[in-house]
Amino acid sequence: MKKHHGPAFVRCLIPMTECPSCHGAGLIQGVFHQLECIGCHSSGFVHAETLEPLLIEDLVIQLGLGMRRATKQLSSSRNEGGAQVQYEQNNRRGAGGSNFTGD
Repeated sequence: MKKHHGPAFVRCLIPMTECPSCHGAGLIQGVFHQLECIGCHSSGFVHAETLEPLLIEDLVIQLGLGMRRATKQLSSSRNEGGAQVQYEQNNRRGAGGSNFTGD
């Protein structure tokens, strides 16, 4: 292991998993009302390896990093288009303008 002095220059994504106490909901059902889960600080996520709750400061950063990653992945998948690109293009093929429907 390398010795580190001071904070890290680049934040890494900490592996997180759903809280085993509340099953990722952040709330536990009481007798008459819902209670905040103390196993995950009501976030629904814990550290994947140790199953300990993350500090609030680290949790905010990790959720923000995860959200940015998911947003970037979603926007890149929308740009690819997939079947929608084929559907929207002109389907005139061959002599006489025969139609190709893709079936």
